[in-house]
Amino acid sequence: MGVVSNLRGLRTGTTQESLPVSNGVSSASKKKWFNFMPLFVGLVVIAEIGFLGRLDMAKNAAVVDSWAHLFYKPSEVIEGSDDDLGIGVLGGDLNSESESCEEWLEREDAVTYSRDFKKEPISVVGADEEWKSCSVGCQFGFDASKKHDATFGSASQAGTSLVLRSMESSQYYAENNIAMARRRGVNIVMTTSLSSDVPVGYFSWAEYDIMAPVQPKTENALAAANRDGRVDKVEALKRYKFSLAFENSNEEDYVTEKFFQSLVAGTVPVVVGAPNIQDFAPSPSSILHIQELTDVESVAKTMRYLAENPEAYNQSLRWKYEGPSDSFKALVDMAAVHSSCRLCIHLATMIREKEEKSPSFKKRSCKCTKGSETVYHLYIRERGRFEMESIFLRSSNLTLEALKSCSPFEVHLAESRTHLEDGKT
Repeated sequence: MGVVSNLRGLRTGTTQESLPVSNGVSSASKKKWFNFMPLFVGLVVIAEIGFLGRLDMAKNAAVVDSWAHLFYKPSEVIEGSDDDLGIGVLGGDLNSESESCEEWLEREDAVTYSRDFKKEPISVVGADEEWKSCSVGCQFGFDASKKHDATFGSASQAGTSLVLRSMESSQYYAENNIAMARRRGVNIVMTTSLSSDVPVGYFSWAEYDIMAPVQPKTENALAAANRDGRVDKVEALKRYKFSLAFENSNEEDYVTEKFFQSLVAGTVPVVVGAPNIQDFAPSPSSILHIQELTDVESVAKTMRYLAENPEAYNQSLRWKYEGPSDSFKALVDMAAVHSSCRLCIHLATMIREKEEKSPSFKKRSCKCTKGSETVYHLYIRERGRFEMESIFLRSSNLTLEALKSCSPFEVHLAESRTHLEDGKT
């Protein structure tokens, strides 16, 4: 464009100065201007070639970039192909006429692991455990001829996970502190802390008939102390409106049978213990919590008020008739699977997660785009189970409700009880 501008300026100036001159001089100027035409045309052609070349390079770069994403990021989709179909490809093509994205993902995103836990179950060095069933192959015992996956006490084989299992408070048994256990080389922690790898608690639908009906309160005393002895504690507590559930440690998540037996008995527990005891309460008004000494007076006033007002007291036990909160049910449902089985599930999961870090697992497709909609492939499992279930979500409905509707799992209390074990988790 600069060349054109300069030529135009030159031509205009020459014309103005040539007006008085004869026609011969004017013809000479025109001839000189025409001499520049080949140069001008050549420059324009070169400029266009360069411009088109840059466009072609940009296009090629985009193509190369798409190839790179195809081979190194297979979970990405290729948008806008000839038939408006984008798929994450790994060794297979989607037939847009006869095959859906779900069918293609079931085939291309299938996962195969090297270890079959039915043929080669998880092996743990420890006393034989008894439970009715476990969703993964699981054996306890000792066999000198085989390599074990985990052991209690001390690991004698390389690659064997060291497990700590205890239901005692870390305030009295410092080795049960999770951070300290890690420093000691413990790989898997099983304590009452919900932050443990495999939590073990005192709560259980099997051991405690938590939804047992409320009995009439016949004792004159407001509360009963939950003491050890030959007396049937739960039967004794049923006659009182309140029970004292005082733990020996004020430690988070350390909630023992003192609390759960009070719930079974249909009394209102007065708790000294875990600072997060409300997380274990079946409803917000179902317990009284003494956190500090200064709380004693106010809690005593509340006890007297509830004792003198049956309607207010009954509100504290309404959960017995309407059912506990979902968070409480989720907490107690954890014990629906024996802790030894949950340990095996945890170990098997660790083994598979390690295998999934291999390059072959990184090259999986997890979504497929056809038209304007993307289908996502997810593997999910219910707590207490090991094997994953395959589900699909569509980009047009990525909601929690859609996830629930796709899930094959349904939790029913009556069904869960058939899988419970006698004794603690």
